[in-house]
Amino acid sequence: MLRCRTLVLGIVIAQYYGGVYAQQPQPLPIEQFTKYSEFGGIKLSPDGEHAAFLTGKYGRSALVFLALKDKKSTGAVKFPDGFEIYDFNWASNSRVIYELAERFPGRTQPTPTGELVGVNIDGKNQRFIYGYRAGEQQIGSNIKKRESSFASPEIVSPLFANERNILIAEYPWKETAKYWRYDPYAHPTVFLLDHYSGNKKKVEAVPLAGATVMVDREDRPRFAIGVNSEFKSAVSWKPTPDSKWTAFDLPGFVEDSLIPHLVAEDNQSLLISGTEEGQAHNALYRVNLSTKTTSKAFALENADIDYLIKDFAEKNIVGAISYVDKPEVHWINPNDSAAKLYSALQRAFKGQIIRVVSATRDGRLAVVFVSSDVNPGDYYLFDPQTMKADYLASEQRWINPANMRPKEPFTFNARDGLELHGYLTRPASTGPHPMVVLPHGGPHGVRDDWSYDWEVQLLANRGYAVLQVNFRGSDGFGKAFEEQGYKEWGAKMQDDITDATRWAVEKQYATPDRICIYGASYGGYAALMGAVREPTLYRCAIGYAGVYDLELMWSSGDIPVFRGGRDYLKRALGDDRETLRARSPVNNAEKIQIPVLLIHGKEDGRADFDHAKRMKSALEKAGKRFDWMALSREGHGVYDEETRVEVYERILKFLDAHLRQ
Repeated sequence: MLRCRTLVLGIVIAQYYGGVYAQQPQPLPIEQFTKYSEFGGIKLSPDGEHAAFLTGKYGRSALVFLALKDKKSTGAVKFPDGFEIYDFNWASNSRVIYELAERFPGRTQPTPTGELVGVNIDGKNQRFIYGYRAGEQQIGSNIKKRESSFASPEIVSPLFANERNILIAEYPWKETAKYWRYDPYAHPTVFLLDHYSGNKKKVEAVPLAGATVMVDREDRPRFAIGVNSEFKSAVSWKPTPDSKWTAFDLPGFVEDSLIPHLVAEDNQSLLISGTEEGQAHNALYRVNLSTKTTSKAFALENADIDYLIKDFAEKNIVGAISYVDKPEVHWINPNDSAAKLYSALQRAFKGQIIRVVSATRDGRLAVVFVSSDVNPGDYYLFDPQTMKADYLASEQRWINPANMRPKEPFTFNARDGLELHGYLTRPASTGPHPMVVLPHGGPHGVRDDWSYDWEVQLLANRGYAVLQVNFRGSDGFGKAFEEQGYKEWGAKMQDDITDATRWAVEKQYATPDRICIYGASYGGYAALMGAVREPTLYRCAIGYAGVYDLELMWSSGDIPVFRGGRDYLKRALGDDRETLRARSPVNNAEKIQIPVLLIHGKEDGRADFDHAKRMKSALEKAGKRFDWMALSREGHGVYDEETRVEVYERILKFLDAHLRQ
């Protein structure tokens, strides 16, 4: 694959992908698809002199610092197996703060520990500055020790004008009889944290639960959006930097739809996105904090705002992206200088998704991430003054987009007339093809999109067409569309998947007697319910980390632990036991007439392993054919790369056995 080292914007680079799609790519090693990206992100220092990026095993086991002038490393931090970096941010031009993740006994996937570590760009002066182990490191004498914090921190502001301190919000954990756990209703406290010594100084206590804290244009904590004592969305602010917090409700909005984005330049208003009650789609709103009123600032016609675009200095919102089939950009003011720069990038990288993932404090330089349905993504260093984009790195340099298959958006009407959208990925050979129906997880707040999907590409590379449909209840098509999926698990949502499958057969994309349904999480549930409700439509079914007993969802996993989770279950599933039982695969095993493969992690904290065990028992009792794969150290999905290869070798073997005979 040819990747351009320097791209002068406005000039069409026709050879970027190195040619047209290959007519018949050879089967590629599974490892090329299951391997993690080499980079966990690239971020610029405030002055633009250096960049930091994650790399190594799983793309997160090493933090490397690079001098941009000569592209040479100035230092690095490397971690032994069992530790990773969850995220990192620049605290100054010479120091970075990263959050640690650790692999605990019995689990493959590392878990964020809430600990912050500071390190210089030469890799030196590294130390814990926050967390439950921060107090273990002594300061100065053998007497004075830093305070341990049993809490989750969020950086509110890096305070670039302050060389030693950052501003954090601390969310205390909840202590139980056996362990500490995250509390989504914790009231945050804002602290000034010295990223050299680890000393912290209390600044503010915020009066809202689970609040996102924001600073004004002078880096003073003055705004928060969270929930009040009645668990309703609310805003709190300080009319002046020295005044007390004043809280007020935001009535008229759908609960859980409000997202804060930016404090306006006047320091008297807040820009948030949300969905008003009775409205089909979300919009951008300005909250006037003085008058406690809201007004619509920007909205799209017949579409949700999927992503808001800020200028390179991240001081103003200049546009938005909607996402029905492919991303579409909408500018608040097309003549704005930032809008023109983005438009130039779009012209240069035609047909791809453009995102600015990092920029200098003054917006003089930016890191641009370019990706598509066939491109996992490339990083470029973009200079708005010279209009040049220099290639930095690729997420997965071993992937040649010319050998990947395009995602083709499609639209059709379900049996009740509802318009549905989805994607069909076809092999290079002439169809119709054996097909895998791939319902997404979630199911609410999640959707299939046009981005690169290694699992889809692996299946297409092996000669399978892949069908993905955004059934009712999926995210991105408005609140009303999502609500049409509530309490329709195993019913109308399942009908949508069935209708999409039959649509593909009618269009002669799929071979009628060569179709398998396969999914993970909710997708695993949909796969087994597809086998229950349509015993002759599919030749096989694969459930991966699926939920198979809807009653069990009320008592196991992490969803019902918190009030918000129980509210979600009541809204999405309902609590009528008779309905839950009737729509659970475990209670319908006798209706399944096709081979089934069950894959589940024993440490799954979302869909408890009991789901798989109960489904296995039900199939055995009904005398049904099934294959079984239990993963001893995996959770909700497979994290370990070697285990990933084993899982997908098993999946491909199962598909080949039932779709190619």
